[in-house]
Amino acid sequence: MPLGNSKARVVILGAGGHGSEIQAYILELLKGGWDGQFLGFLDDAVPKGRHRNLEVLGTLEELASRPASFLKDMMYLTAVGDNAARRRIVERATSLCAGEVKPWTLLHPSAFVGEAVEIGEGTLLAPGTLVTSRVKIGRHCILNVKASVSHDCEVGDYVSLNPGVTVCGRCRIGDGAYLGAGATVINGMEIGARAIIGAGAVVVRDIPPDVTAVGAPARIIKTH
Repeated sequence: MPLGNSKARVVILGAGGHGSEIQAYILELLKGGWDGQFLGFLDDAVPKGRHRNLEVLGTLEELASRPASFLKDMMYLTAVGDNAARRRIVERATSLCAGEVKPWTLLHPSAFVGEAVEIGEGTLLAPGTLVTSRVKIGRHCILNVKASVSHDCEVGDYVSLNPGVTVCGRCRIGDGAYLGAGATVINGMEIGARAIIGAGAVVVRDIPPDVTAVGAPARIIKTH
């Protein structure tokens, strides 16, 4: 599975805790021989300069003001866990940079991706993730540490599968859904767009869009 443009010059949008994790993943790629270049972070809320172990280059607007020649072969990955906020950042990056800076897909070296799997642009597969076979993962998703997705599943755009999530075979996960750490979705279930599944929940029946469900078995406690 290709990592976008292998020779890309990469920036990360968001210099928080998730950004620091992504930086660690990129360092592993570099150790493994990736021939791209990691430039640093862009963040509107963090001043330019060194912040702990993160190098903040400036804001997205400042990047967009650079000449097209500077933006050549540049790519970005968002480091924002909130699905709606991540979508807004992607839309803003697309608008400001007029499509010159493309989304980058990051697969950690320890991630397993099987046969006939599609991974959308701007998506992250963190350490220990497992995607088996005949799976489609959408754009700008986060598959966090040790999340797994089994055969014949479809995962929409802007989905977050938090650490230890297990999605069994033939499931459908709608756009913008958020599955909390350790949640399990049994075979054949459908989770609607923007649904929130609580940490440790066990989904044994379909979950409609725009609700929060918690518990084992998962039950709906709130409509958004």
